[in-house]
Amino acid sequence: MNAVNVAASAGGTRRQSGGDPMETVRSAPVRAATTTRNLFWGTGPGDHALTVTDGHWPTDMDGRVFIVGPDKRRPGGHWFDQQGLLCRIELRPGSDGRIDVRHRRVDTPLSRIRSRLPFLFTTLSFMEISPFGLTNLANTNVQTIDDRLFVGYDAGRPLEVDPETMAVITPVGGNDEWYQASPGILEPGISVAAHPASDVDEGCLWFVNYSPLPLTPDTFVARWRLDGPVERWRLEGMTEFDSIHDVKVTRDHIVFTDLPFIVEPATFAGKPQTTPNRDWTSLWIVAKSDLAATPVGGSVRPLEIRIPMPTAHLSVDYEHPADRLTVYLEQIPIQDLMIRLRRGEYSHGTGAPNDPNFDGMVSLAPQPGVVGRYEIDLTTSEVVRSDLAWDDRFWGAVLATKDESSPAARAHQGQLWYSGIGFDPALVAQTWWDLYADAGLAAVVDPREVPMEPVPAGLARFDRESMKVAEVYRFDEGSFPHPPTFVPRSGATDPDDGYIVTVIHRDGPKEVWVFDASHLEAGPLARASAPEFNPPLLLHSCWMPPVPANRRRPDYRIPLWRDIRAAVTALPGLIVRIMRMGKRLHGLGHLR
Repeated sequence: MNAVNVAASAGGTRRQSGGDPMETVRSAPVRAATTTRNLFWGTGPGDHALTVTDGHWPTDMDGRVFIVGPDKRRPGGHWFDQQGLLCRIELRPGSDGRIDVRHRRVDTPLSRIRSRLPFLFTTLSFMEISPFGLTNLANTNVQTIDDRLFVGYDAGRPLEVDPETMAVITPVGGNDEWYQASPGILEPGISVAAHPASDVDEGCLWFVNYSPLPLTPDTFVARWRLDGPVERWRLEGMTEFDSIHDVKVTRDHIVFTDLPFIVEPATFAGKPQTTPNRDWTSLWIVAKSDLAATPVGGSVRPLEIRIPMPTAHLSVDYEHPADRLTVYLEQIPIQDLMIRLRRGEYSHGTGAPNDPNFDGMVSLAPQPGVVGRYEIDLTTSEVVRSDLAWDDRFWGAVLATKDESSPAARAHQGQLWYSGIGFDPALVAQTWWDLYADAGLAAVVDPREVPMEPVPAGLARFDRESMKVAEVYRFDEGSFPHPPTFVPRSGATDPDDGYIVTVIHRDGPKEVWVFDASHLEAGPLARASAPEFNPPLLLHSCWMPPVPANRRRPDYRIPLWRDIRAAVTALPGLIVRIMRMGKRLHGLGHLR
């Protein structure tokens, strides 16, 4: 494993260190610079017809935007702790000129059991457990391949969803086709990276399937050819990691990184977290040629590279020289998804109790949005070139989007559009500050050198060829864009030619805005809203092109009875496994 040192000097300005810059903010009036208090007061499933209230809706957009996220109806608990809510935005206006938007729950057999027998289910932080197993909340990622739609969740199997009815069609793979970290009759603990890699050329999805438990540390790369069985290969020699969230693919390799996500059991009882996240990224590269030479079920050894500062998501050039691979990392220094704003606790920035309307919001680190580009020598596993891009105008990066609509767009990464919540002292949790302010971890801006004034939310365009922040559109106080989605212009022949469609979270009815992807700073081309349009803060999104009316999907189904039969058949082995785990836990107890 090789390490590379990256200097945080690609943009922005640094402030003189010394003391706590937010001490002067505490006694001053605090204004909401970046967010609305209307993040978690969602209205659930429903249909909306949005009226264009400003500008002109582009006529050269087609298809749909899908967004998925937790169906929060009120603040409280972790942002990620609810069943998925799927949103569909029709990009072609109806005959009345309005934009149709539909919200539906991602309902599974277990979620329907919960609605009838809620007393059997318990929420622990962002997870839900029951006698049936670990609930697949299906609330994290949505993506398309071959005119089909899939929803991903880091602690459950992927689900295929009908893009017309928005109903769940089937899980991908039977429970017995995946490696299970913990038992369950209907939904065992199956950790699968929420973002599989869509390999359009090969017509398959690539996954990483692993155990987050230290007692069962196996990791697998898996392939599903959009029909038939899930094929798995064990990965050997990987160093310890917290979780794996995102997988990407090139013509010759599968690439993925870890996501820092420390879960301390004591936090379930309300105790503060005591261990900060690691300040590096572990990146693994699996050669497709190694998989082709190894029978399914066999083992392969990936390359592993360590890079400073942790990563949330990544991109790769699908086409690259045989001995070089370029990886683009959306890095999240000193961010912690397990620390959230809680009712009754305090804001470090204001010294006042946290606003209860933000209860559940994860503590987005006070850092500029940063993208790293790393060129890797595949023969030596060394980083031979590295660059960082960031800008003082753009803080609190949340999620990004890119053009993946054509072979040319996938071949080489060009532009990246990133939404940011900005920086607001009121949203710096005291619990985060206590753990990270003096931890000395790799960051772009030291926590004690953050701005003394709020920085508004923004929508930024990163040019990954020049590694510069090309432009930033900054939003009015109390509003921010999330998530952004790239939509190609109808008939476009060049990559990155299109629009950015995004939901604007604000007080009152929320809105959908459309930007020209190459001219963000010119402002929105169109704004649309409706009186009752109030989705909660969701997560990832994707664009889906129009599906031909005569398009047929395979008759692929995993029936519920198959999973139940497999669970009953595996029961004797499960008892042995539980006993072995108990012995290991007992042994660990003697080491304390």
